[in-house]
Amino acid sequence: MNPTHLLTFAIVARFKSITQAAEYLHLGQPAVSGQLKILQNQIGEPLYFRKGYQIELTPAGQGLLEYAQQMTDIFNQAGEYVRCLQQVNAGTLRLGSTTTIASFYLPQYLVLLQTSHAGVNVRMKTGDTDEIIRNLEDLDLGFIEGPVHAQELPGNYQVINWQEDEIVLVLPEDHQIARDYPEFVPLDVFMKYQVIWREPGSGARQAVEMWLASAGIQPKISIEVTGVSGIKEAVRAGLGIGFASSQALRNERQGLVAKRLNAPTGLIWHLKIIAPKKAIRSRATQAFLDLCL
Repeated sequence: MNPTHLLTFAIVARFKSITQAAEYLHLGQPAVSGQLKILQNQIGEPLYFRKGYQIELTPAGQGLLEYAQQMTDIFNQAGEYVRCLQQVNAGTLRLGSTTTIASFYLPQYLVLLQTSHAGVNVRMKTGDTDEIIRNLEDLDLGFIEGPVHAQELPGNYQVINWQEDEIVLVLPEDHQIARDYPEFVPLDVFMKYQVIWREPGSGARQAVEMWLASAGIQPKISIEVTGVSGIKEAVRAGLGIGFASSQALRNERQGLVAKRLNAPTGLIWHLKIIAPKKAIRSRATQAFLDLCL
């Protein structure tokens, strides 16, 4: 059966008139009659009969009408959903983000999204930079910290430079380094002290390793933890010194201090967004990008 014929049949049954149904559908009366004839021929028995100026459904027509009405309801719901998509008030936005960005950067933009486009659902997956890149096909946008080049991505994605951040040294507030270096801490502390490292896929770790390599420093890696919280707790427990985004330490008040590395500029890095190219972005994706940018 042609679904259009069922939708037409439901409208004819509602008006009990082929003429009125044709006017409603902006079709000629012969076109509507032709659709009904094809539908009856496929079913093999009459669906309606004429009674004066109206039509009445046969028992077979009444039975088919139940399904035709369900189709009409679903069709109308689909139309409403499309209208909501066009107004960016429906759909799902799938975000992938490193834990630092998810915790300290994205919340303010998600609030803006829910304020301006309340019907959009958000699903957030967190992971390190490598995980986000590996799972791009399941995401609408990826927010990462580590270095990445466009040639490393599928051809339909692009890298957008987003925000500037700084990686700082994380110390217990009474640590010797905090006393010896009140302003800037040299990179060679990575050779002199036990360092708590992020997991290998971490963008922060990749950036620190790159800076240390350019300075000719090859530190020993003895302890690895996952996430910014892991760094904080390990440092707080006295296992060593660590490093993290300055944003992660901005409101820290529980026994930790942040110190700038590598005077006078600090270790500056750029947070990035990985996005589909504009031609294939959903409206919700574009709306959230506009808020972020």
